[in-house]
Amino acid sequence: MALSGDHVIVKMDDSGGTLRQFADGDIRSIDLGQQYDQFDVTGFGDEVHQFINGQLQAPVGIEGYLTTESPSGTHTVIQGAFAAGSQVTLEVQVGDNAAPVASDPKYSGEFLIGSYRPQIMTGGAVLFTATLKPATGDAPAWGTV
Repeated sequence: MALSGDHVIVKMDDSGGTLRQFADGDIRSIDLGQQYDQFDVTGFGDEVHQFINGQLQAPVGIEGYLTTESPSGTHTVIQGAFAAGSQVTLEVQVGDNAAPVASDPKYSGEFLIGSYRPQIMTGGAVLFTATLKPATGDAPAWGTV
């Protein structure tokens, strides 16, 4: 599921463990991919293949503009946590054609930042991509704001 737009709020812990909200427009897209490992448990007498779900994979991909404001610029927060190897809380709130309010969807979990790549091009905006993977045995989950 890829989310992008005016009504998505993205928050992430900085290297000190403080949850920071990125400014409107700093995040271009966030991909909250979830898939299960699936295992074939088909017996020889079965007519069709049968599968069971194993463990959940829940990587997150983030793309945005590199900003350096203190304390909540994207580079300030993500690079600091990436360099420190800090576990971060990620929270993504999705509004229903308006700013998120109570009862709107929220995705959250604990992650490690696996990669952070600034993309610097002459004459253009400085962009970045980052990937996060779950840091604990608890799966990231959808809930409500």
